[in-house]
Amino acid sequence: MNSWKFIKKGDAMKSIVLGFKFMVLFLFGSSLVAFSQTGAYPNHPIRLIVPLPPGSTLDVMARALSFSLNSVMGQPIVVENKIGANGTIGMDACSKAPPDGYTLCLPDGNILTINPFAYGKLPYDPLELTPIIHIGDMEQSIVVNANVPAKTMKELIDYARSKPGLVAWGSGGRGSTMHLYLEWIQAKSGVTFNHIMYKGPADLARALTIGEVEVTNLSTATVAPMVKDGKMRLIAIVSGKQRSQFAGDTPSFAEQGFELDFRNWLALVFPKGVSPDIVRRWNAEVNRLLLDKTFGERVLASLAVTPAGGTPEELIVQLDKKRRLAAELAKIANLKVE
Repeated sequence: MNSWKFIKKGDAMKSIVLGFKFMVLFLFGSSLVAFSQTGAYPNHPIRLIVPLPPGSTLDVMARALSFSLNSVMGQPIVVENKIGANGTIGMDACSKAPPDGYTLCLPDGNILTINPFAYGKLPYDPLELTPIIHIGDMEQSIVVNANVPAKTMKELIDYARSKPGLVAWGSGGRGSTMHLYLEWIQAKSGVTFNHIMYKGPADLARALTIGEVEVTNLSTATVAPMVKDGKMRLIAIVSGKQRSQFAGDTPSFAEQGFELDFRNWLALVFPKGVSPDIVRRWNAEVNRLLLDKTFGERVLASLAVTPAGGTPEELIVQLDKKRRLAAELAKIANLKVE
């Protein structure tokens, strides 16, 4: 339909005036759109990349952050799972996104510190990402099949020593946290386990419950239901020098003479070059959320994550510390280093 049909024939001047008004309105509207696209941050949806599959701890945390921060940020935070190569595909996509604050990523510590050694050359440099905040540390539990005659780390070592190379230790593959703990324990104790690899925590947990493997280490949140049901036995918690707030009276790994603290951890990062003002905004909002009692009870406790928080600079310190430890563990495990 011709939008100018209502103008009478011969009324040329009126047509010109109306046409001019239409053009002014069009240009004014266009300028408003342009202004809205360059105005205060954020003014359109934000993408949060999770480099691991749906259902993983990273994914659950990302969706909890999105739900809690949507209204605070004033724009939708859309979680996008980009999986593959143990987090490399998602992190590569994050690192190559425009540095405008509309793409950020939630990796874990393994992806940031172990991958550079396990995979040799990465398509991105973890050290060039813009740090936002260290969200927290994920506790890990040393667990055995219910039929294994061990209730402590010493009893596990004695059991493995009595069956050299036969006690199966399951892991998520070479370079995984489970694998590096295995290699470190072997180096420290002199015992040898049979290393069996699985695709992920779910497969590994199932294998432990049915006896395909006899021991592994998984997140406390993952094993809690199976420990409660008697399908696994918890013998140590990797929770630093303090006992776990999530695992009752179970002695810590450190208490039992094992000082390695290579717990996995969570962080938020931007691509290189994002404005410091945007980084500070995100840092402040997430710090505030980590102190929220409801978020702590519903999210952090359910994932057995001890909150960290702090400044972007403190995240850099954390990354540097864990990267140096990862280098030592990679050497012990004979991972490829380039």
